[in-house]
Formats: sequence, structure tokens, C-alpha cells
Amino acid sequence: MWFCTQEGISRSDGYAFTNFTVNEGLPDRHVNDFLETGDGTIWIATDGGLARLNPTGIRFPFDESKQIPNPQSQIPNPKSLFTVYLPDNERAKEITVLFEDESGRIFVGTSDGLYELANDRTKLELVNLGERTSGEERLGITSIIKDRRGAMWIGTLESGLFWIQPSGAVERFGIADGLPDTHISVVREDKSGRLWVGLRPNKSTGLLLLVAEPQKNQSIVERHYREKEGLPADWITDLFESSDGKFWVGTTLGLCEWQGGETSVCKTYTTKNDLCDREVWSITEDKDNNLWMGTRCGTKKWTRYGFTTYKEADGMGGPNANSIFETAAGELFVSFSNGTSRPVSRFDGERFELIKPNFPVKNNYSGWGWKQTVWQDRSGDWWFPNGTGLYHFPQTARAADLSKIVPQEIVVGTKKTQIFRFYEDSRGDFWIATVGEAHELWRWQRSTDVLQNLTPELGIGKYRIASAFVEDKSGNLWIGTGTDTNDAALIRYRDGQFKVFPQSENSSLAGWMRDLFVDGKGRLWIADSTTGLLRLNDVNADRLNFIGYTPAEGLSSIGVSCVTEDAFGRIYVGTGRGLDRLNPETGQIENFTTADGLPNSEVTIAYRDRQNNLWFGTSDGLARFVPEPERPRQPPNVLITGLRVSGVPQTVSVLGEKQIALLELDSDQRQVTIDFLGLGASLGERLKYEYRFDESDWTQTAERTVNFANLSAGAYQFEVRAQTADRIYSQTATVSFRIAAPIWQRWWFVASVLLLTALAIYLFYKNRVARLLEMERMRTRIATDLHDDIGANLTRISLLSEVAKQKSTNGNGNLLTSIADIARESVASMNDIVWAISPDHDSLLDLTVRMRRHAEEIFALRDIDLEFHAPASDADLKLSVGVRRDVLLIFKEAVNNAARHSDCTKVEIDFRLNNAMLFLRIEDNGKGFVTDAENDGQGLRSMTRRAGALGGNLKIDSSKSTGTIVEFELPLPKLSRV
Repeated sequence: MWFCTQEGISRSDGYAFTNFTVNEGLPDRHVNDFLETGDGTIWIATDGGLARLNPTGIRFPFDESKQIPNPQSQIPNPKSLFTVYLPDNERAKEITVLFEDESGRIFVGTSDGLYELANDRTKLELVNLGERTSGEERLGITSIIKDRRGAMWIGTLESGLFWIQPSGAVERFGIADGLPDTHISVVREDKSGRLWVGLRPNKSTGLLLLVAEPQKNQSIVERHYREKEGLPADWITDLFESSDGKFWVGTTLGLCEWQGGETSVCKTYTTKNDLCDREVWSITEDKDNNLWMGTRCGTKKWTRYGFTTYKEADGMGGPNANSIFETAAGELFVSFSNGTSRPVSRFDGERFELIKPNFPVKNNYSGWGWKQTVWQDRSGDWWFPNGTGLYHFPQTARAADLSKIVPQEIVVGTKKTQIFRFYEDSRGDFWIATVGEAHELWRWQRSTDVLQNLTPELGIGKYRIASAFVEDKSGNLWIGTGTDTNDAALIRYRDGQFKVFPQSENSSLAGWMRDLFVDGKGRLWIADSTTGLLRLNDVNADRLNFIGYTPAEGLSSIGVSCVTEDAFGRIYVGTGRGLDRLNPETGQIENFTTADGLPNSEVTIAYRDRQNNLWFGTSDGLARFVPEPERPRQPPNVLITGLRVSGVPQTVSVLGEKQIALLELDSDQRQVTIDFLGLGASLGERLKYEYRFDESDWTQTAERTVNFANLSAGAYQFEVRAQTADRIYSQTATVSFRIAAPIWQRWWFVASVLLLTALAIYLFYKNRVARLLEMERMRTRIATDLHDDIGANLTRISLLSEVAKQKSTNGNGNLLTSIADIARESVASMNDIVWAISPDHDSLLDLTVRMRRHAEEIFALRDIDLEFHAPASDADLKLSVGVRRDVLLIFKEAVNNAARHSDCTKVEIDFRLNNAMLFLRIEDNGKGFVTDAENDGQGLRSMTRRAGALGGNLKIDSSKSTGTIVEFELPLPKLSRV
């Protein structure tokens, strides 16, 4: 709802107010009218111009210096919250009233003339109302309507009434046409087609009823109503016809509910009837048919299906009603306990009449029981509890006579006890519960006139008090108890027998049973102060099976005080937090509080009268509620009202939005907060909410804000819906957004990294291949150079030495022989080096061939038998230059030693590869030798050193006459195939 005030305009969503003033862009703080057009556009009439609300705009303070009149609108910022329109006439800048007709035309009343908003909504165009009269400086418009015939009626501040016929012809009505005054405040047409005109003070005031067929030069007034006809005041401020057909007249001295009678035309409401101020300036109705009034002290809502409050000013005997009951004649009474007396108030249909019974002067205490206390029995006699017993008043013709009759005092119970409950059953018997120094239960049987003490039989005593009585449709009498210990019990009296159902066997029975009630279906309801509301379906069962209602099922509180039922089978439950209405068939629970018209949220007693009105006693007055049948329900609406990303507010319509389209968020915007609210709840209804995020299940919440933090990159959708108490869901409102992935997670970044990695690997591989090729070329070149150059030179030395030896005659033959031997050995060593570094001999097969050839050459010259076992399956294994060279040299050293020094006749060589382990074994059957590390020759030490450098293990096993075994093991770090 929107509220026009002298300080701006306020919008209420049912939870809070949002205020718009000049700080938000309104051209003036004084707001006169509000209009929402058929297309949903909102227009606001102010003393500084016509403002159009741009719901997604930004709040900018209004700058009058940037204001320019028609034909352009004042737009200080294209994204501002309000766009302001001004007429060409400076005297017409005060916008007083707005009206939209059935075709969508918008008429604007101003302080000087009537305007129409152009079709393109860009300017205000003056509506010609004819020539002005002499001396008429301004034509202030106060009211605009269109009647059922299509004619428009324009009320003015000082210039009378204008009538614009469908043809466009304009007529002005003034004093000459029967108007008692030309100062018009409001014009309205009721549902029967009658035209009403309200006047403001000048020469004459009051309310006018116009004739059915107005004619120029004839009186257009049929009736003139003033204070003497029953109006609260002659200054009429507003006229309104509510959906129930009632006609309301707002005045400066109260609100009039039009009666139209001959003696009094109004039923008047003022501050005595709970109006906060008697000046009623505006009247309207919401979609739930609740009546709203604007006054000087604020707004007042009268709920059509709500509560009527009665207090001491309405004839009540106090703020706290003690019991509510009806007499045999159907008169409604309310009793009160003020400590020393128990006055009663009789309801006459409109208000209460207070009656003060003629209690004895000595009566100084009336007890503290509630609900079942004061009573008029079937004989018409009256019974009032007091501090020691009962006062008995005989039947009277009028209840007012109670203030004159001297009562009979009846003492009940032991000394120093007081009446706590008084109940009459269907047989006319009285059940009386007392408290005090002794808690007792007594029954007076009408048929025998015997007062019987039932206290011992039913366990009533120090800790258990009889607290409530009710009789069900089967004739069972139920007695509820109250206790502050774990000693509660529910008692049933049937066929002259009592059956006690203790708390020990029924855990739901605990605390105080403050009220018992039997509904139209014969079910027993228990209002319990500790366990909530209990329902017993089978009142004749030997074992009790209760159905419980607590806050988990929707009750406002677990402490229940009273129960009653309306004519439609709905159960009303009074608690310390308001009134709950339960539909037993659906489980739906609605909550009513002071916001719905209850005088106080502490509801202590409940009663349904014979006219199906419900009465509720509270701690601050009595409330009457007239139940209505279930109305067709419309689903509520739910709107997104706020959105914050990492704490920064985003642009959201001030009216709320059903859908916020896909938002693109940066990778560091990972916190999203969403506000929402539901609209459309009826009286007493509290909406619940459910939301879900992406594909998750619906989550219930009582809050209207959700926050999502530390979200990962990706696309998300938030959905929220509102739910009524009877489980009617709204359509969902949605927010969709996508959080960008960090740069290092984006596809192009990942693709770039993969591409760069692949390029780096390729370049590395290419560079390594180039280096390997270069190394192989270098190895080939070195091997070629060694073989071609150094090898050739050593061969020449060897040949020349042989020649020199053959020609020598001076005894230098031995020297030349040594030179030749050294040259041949150098050539052999060089050949081994050339073979080792040549890339053509990197495989295990090449090493095996080289080893076999060398061994065969050495042992064949000395007639030594050779067995050579070579690997076969891994012949294509790649070996490094160092491994091939050192393994070959170790092998040659061992073979040479066997050939030269062992005097053997047989050598067995085993060369194999086993599980990445290279194994070499050379065994001869020679003479052997004694191994001694200190005396070993250079060859053995060289073999040991080379084996250690390779990381292998060399073992030599030899002794005299047993031969020699050389074993070499070398682990290979990585097997590589050619």
C-alpha cells in the first residue's frame, strides 16, 4: 500500500515502509495523490509537479534548477528514480488529483486547471473548461470522476462543479444551479448511480446528493445533509463506498457509516471507537476488503473480517474479562474480577451495560478463578463466587436488578477456601472446585439436594486442582486438572463411575489444563499450558490416544489457554502470543495478533455465542470476531526486493521483480545476497518461504534474506516461492547469474597453457634431438679422426719399426720390437675407443659381438677351448658409451689374464641380462692364484675401479690349482630399446 503524506510518499509491503522524499527525487515533499495506471506505471501528484516513478532508477535529490516545463520533462539524470512533468502554467505546478479512465487516458488536476497527459506521455495538455468568470484567478481542481454514462465530473476549490459530457460539451454548475457553495472537496458516484458532493467550509458546508438528471438552470441538488441531519461535521473530507455496499463519509469530526435514516443519517466513529484521531481525511479499501482511514495521527485499518474491541469506555467492568456466558434467554454477559468484586456487563448488540451486583459490604475478596465462575443456571438464578463460597441471587426480570437484590451467601468447602470453578451439567448438577488452604472438588446433586465431597476419590488435594469442566455429546463429564508437579490427570465421569487417566500413563497430560472444549463432531479438545493443544477423537475409549498440536505444527505458542469453534468447524486457540485458527481437516493454522485487531496478544478465554460470534477475553480488553466462510484463495506473490554482490547493492526495482536475468559476475564476486518478500496474505495469515539453489531440494526458511558465500565459478539459478498457511504456493521469483572463472581456469587460458607447454616440450625435444644428433655426429667424427689420422700414424710407426728392425745391424732390434709392440697395442686400444664412442655400436648385441670376437682371437692362438653364452632376447638393448667401454675393458682384462697367466685349457664365458641386471661370468680351469689386495697387479685394480665407477659389483674367486672365476654384476637404471 502507498501512503501520501506531507513529508513524501511511503510504500508498505506488509513488513516495512519505504519512504520517498525530495532526497530520492520527488519535486516536493507534499504529496497529494497517487495513481497506478492499467499498464503498471506509477504517478505521484506533488506540490512541485507530476512525478513518474522509474522503478529501477537511482535515487538522486531533486534539483529545482534543472526543472524545465513542457514540452519536455525534467530529467536531471536519465537513470533517476523520478521523472517530473510540469504544465506550461507556473501557477499550475501544484498537482492535486489524478484520474485514469477506462480507455487509459490520464487526467491531472492542478492548482490552476485540468490537464491531460499526452498519449506519448511526454507533456501535459490543458483541457478547455470554458471561459473563466470575472475575477476568477485560479481554477483549483479537487476531484475528478467519470460516471457510468461516460460523463466526467470535476470538483473545484472555489469554482463549483464542471460536467464534461461524452460529446465533449462542458457545463459549469454553481450557486445559480442550486449548489449551496462552490467550494467542492470531493465528488463520488455510488454503485446505484447516485452522485454525491462533499463541501468544504465557506458559505455553506455539508454533503449533497445530486439529482438523477442534472439540467442547466435547474437545481441539481436533491438533498443537503448537515450536522443537524446527523453528520459528525459539515466539512466533508472524503467519500467512499466499500465492497460490502457500505457508504462512508469522512469528516473533520469523525467517520460516518451512512445509514440514510430520517432521524439520523450516520453511525459515527471517533476516538471513542478506537480511531486515533477524529479527523478522517481519506478513506480506501485494500484487496482483502479491509477499510483504511488516513488521519492526522496516521493511518487506521478496520478489518472487515477482523476483531471489534470493547474496553471500559464501551461499558466493560475492567480490562481483563474473567468469564463469558449466555443466559437461557440468549443474553451475552461478561464478568470481571477486580479483587474485591465481580461486576458483569450485558451486551445489547452494540455496546455493553455495566452492572454491579449488590454484594455485602463485608465482601472484600472475589477469588481468582476464571472462565467457569459467574453463572445463571437453568432456573434463572445467579451464582457469583467469592473468597469463602458463593453468592446466590434469585431469578430477576432484568439483569440490572442484581444491583438491588440482597444475595444469599453459601459456604462451600472447608474454612479458608475460595471458589475456583463453577459448572452446571446437563442434569442441573453443580460441580464446584475450590482452592486455598485445601484444594477440593464438590458436587451438588439437584435431584437430592446433596453436596458431596469428591476430593479423596479423585486425587484432588495438595498438588492437583480441578481446573476445567465440560460435558461431551455422549453424556460424559470431563474434569481437567492443574498441577505444578508431575501429578496431572484427566477425569471422566460416566454412568455414575469416575475413571482417572493420570499423567504417568498419558505423558501428554502435564501442567495445567486451562480449558476443555467439545467440538461439533464430538471431539474433546484440551488447552494445556505445558504440552500445547490436545485432541481426543474417541471420548469413550478406555485408553486415550491424543493428537497434539504445538509450534511444530504451526501454533504460535505451546502454552494454550482456551479453545472454541466457529460455525464452519475451525478451531480457535488462545495463547500468550495471540490467537490461532486451526482447520482440523487440513492442519492449516493461521495466526492472529494485535496487528490484526486483537486488543492484546494474551488471549485467556474464548466463547462462541448463539449467533456464531466468537468472543475472546484478553489482558487488555474483549474482542468480538465474526467468522466468515472460507473465501476463494488466490496464490500469493513473491518478489525479489534486493540483490547485493560482495556487499555492493545491485539495481533492483523498488517495486520488486519477479525475475532478474542472467548477471555476469567477475571471478572475485563470489558472495551473493538476495532479499525477497511475499505479498497477498489475508488477515491473520503468515507466509512461509521456500527456496532452492540450482537443482537442490526446496529449503524452508522464515527469513526473507539468503546469503551465498564462496561460490565457485559457474552458472547458478536461485528460485524462491511463498506459501500460505493452507499450502497454496506462489509462482517462483528467480535470480540467474554466472560467476566467471579465474583467468587460470578459463578455456582459452588452459588452451594457451597447454599449447605453450606442448611448444616447450616440442622445443625441448627438438633441442635434445638436435644435441643428440650433434653428439652422434661428433662421436662419428672423433671415431673417424682417430681411425683415419692417429690410427694411420700408429700403423706407420709399427711398419717403420718392422722395417728398421729388419735393416738393423747394430743390435737395436729389441728396441724396435718394443716400439712395434707398443704401436700395435695403441692401435688396439684406439680401436676399442673408436668402437666405444661410435654411435653405430650402442646396442647390447654390438657389445656381445665385440666381446666374442676378442675372446675367440685370444684363446684360438693358444689352443684354449672357449664356451661363450650370450644373451639373445635383449640383444637390441641400448647401452651408454661409458657402460659399453668399461664393461668391454673389464672383460678384456679378465680374458687376457686367463690367456696369459692361467695356463688353462678351457674358458667358459656367461654373459646375460636378468631383470635389468647385467651379469658377466668368466671361469677358467687354469692354475689359479692367491688373491691379495696389496699384491694384486695393476690390471686387477683397474678392473675393480671400473666396476665401482659403474656402480657394479666385481668378485674374483681363485686359488692354487682350482682355476679362477671372475663375476661382474651391473644394475642398469633404464632399459632402452633400439
